[in-house]
Amino acid sequence: MEEPPSQNWRRFTRLRPDRKRIKRSAKKIEVATLKHAHTFIIRRWDNVKDVRQFALSWVVLIGLLIAVSGLQMLAYQRAFSQVVPVSGGTFAEGVAGPLETINPLFASTSAEKSASALVFSGLLSYDKQNSLRGEVASSWRIEKEGRRYVVDMKQNVTWHDGAPVTAEDVVFTVGLMKNKLTNADSSLYNSWSGIIVTKLSQYSVAFDLPAPNAPFPHALTFGLIPKHLLNDIRPESLREATFSRSPIGSGPFVFNRLQLIDPDQDRVVLYLNANLKYVRGAPKLDRFQLHVYKDAERIKTAFMTSEINAATGLSSSDLAHIKEANPNAILPNTSIYDGLYALLRTDSPILQDIKVREALRLGTNRNAIIAKLQGNGELLDGPLLPEHFASLKNKKQPAFDSKAAGEKLDQAGWALQNNKRIKDGQLLTLTVVASRTGDYPVILEEITAQWKALGITLDTQLVAPETIQQNVVIPRAYDVLINDLVLGVDPDVYAYWHSSQAGPRGLNLSNYKSQIADEALQSAHSRSETNLRQPKYETFVDTWLKDVPAIALYKPYLSYVTTATAVTMPINSIVADREGRYRNIEYWTIDKATNYKTP
Repeated sequence: MEEPPSQNWRRFTRLRPDRKRIKRSAKKIEVATLKHAHTFIIRRWDNVKDVRQFALSWVVLIGLLIAVSGLQMLAYQRAFSQVVPVSGGTFAEGVAGPLETINPLFASTSAEKSASALVFSGLLSYDKQNSLRGEVASSWRIEKEGRRYVVDMKQNVTWHDGAPVTAEDVVFTVGLMKNKLTNADSSLYNSWSGIIVTKLSQYSVAFDLPAPNAPFPHALTFGLIPKHLLNDIRPESLREATFSRSPIGSGPFVFNRLQLIDPDQDRVVLYLNANLKYVRGAPKLDRFQLHVYKDAERIKTAFMTSEINAATGLSSSDLAHIKEANPNAILPNTSIYDGLYALLRTDSPILQDIKVREALRLGTNRNAIIAKLQGNGELLDGPLLPEHFASLKNKKQPAFDSKAAGEKLDQAGWALQNNKRIKDGQLLTLTVVASRTGDYPVILEEITAQWKALGITLDTQLVAPETIQQNVVIPRAYDVLINDLVLGVDPDVYAYWHSSQAGPRGLNLSNYKSQIADEALQSAHSRSETNLRQPKYETFVDTWLKDVPAIALYKPYLSYVTTATAVTMPINSIVADREGRYRNIEYWTIDKATNYKTP
């Protein structure tokens, strides 16, 4: 009878290790190991010594092969790779405020103009050669001997809310600029008050001018605003409307939000998203942030601490400091169609004497001024730029000559007594005014030193930019005003030098009056043919140089700096105005990456 299965385990033999046998085996292994070590290592060590030179040679050779292979691989990578800009990311630009509106009809500060240029688009804009190109417009033509301009519009341009941009929007925008109740920027009202705009079709408009106006197409860069959103708002209420702080435009970027960080410091951040339906193509950037600061010092600090990756509106000394601290920072050296002038009020009691004006010009060392500005500028010799007409390069102001300047003052009856110029018991005293921002303080300091060396007594004033228009410019409360004039791509400077523009509300800040200059400016203003305009402007420049209503100091560079990875404006280019830096905004990038090419 078999045992139950549960008892089967008892039949296995219990295993017991033989400890003596294990010890004997371990001893044999130990002896064998020592024997082999003695035979194959210790006894042969002398052999290693004999072949060490040969072995070392092989080691060196193998090392060289590895190094050569590594260098070859590195060279291969460099030959077939490149660091290139990449799409995406957020571009953060710092600019001086305040930012109280994003509506192009009311934009007056640097921040407001920058914001408007990013959100809105015009019928025309400037390309990389600073020639006019169609933005919302597809084409334009001149009719009625220069008194009518007809603009045909692209039919694929939309507002950021998806509605089409049509001729009605153009008529609506111009109507607001012409309406006094709108209280738009005064330059817009003055430019458009006499012009009639008519809708010809859904995508075609006509502009009828009271007289031929050659530079008129340049005025068509104004920002369009949407009728379908604003038609029910009274013109006088538009500035305060919600739209002006959260707008809908048709430009390269779409409004996201406006963040108020510190109202006491004008600290605001405008957040924008790329307009994927932008008429010139979707921007490569995903987002754009406009950081607004109270002054240049705060902008510089923000850039130095990487709060922003681009900055504008800095002084030359600020830019030099940034470059010294961060050698990789990029300064594009972009010049601008502007001129920096010492504007001489020709009807002031002392400066109405042309000999005194000539003396001031002779006594101004412009090269010394540019040197003080770290070289951020080019000599300027007149009311127009060499870029306007090449022939102007030969029309120059007299060179600096302090001795000749003193002789001019002597001829004018201002004798030098105890280092002071005196005439009939009166000191030769001039009030010289400039803005306290940017490079103006440095310019004023240098000019003051140069003119004091001639024996002239000076009352110098640095004025806040927000008050200079009301307190200085309109009442003409100066003898000399150091100021930047936006000359623009077109050579028309009628607004700055025609006698009709003298007076409190005009832009003829020298109150300059000359019949010869007036006739030349008016004639050139009404002609569109370059070959007819050029002789007129040459006549004007000759007259201007003879009459000395101002001293041309220099052509400034656009104040701009970016981080090393940013790609913005081409190096050593020229832009139409400060907002012209955005003319290729759709191609801007903020990051770079290594790209490997196919061999």
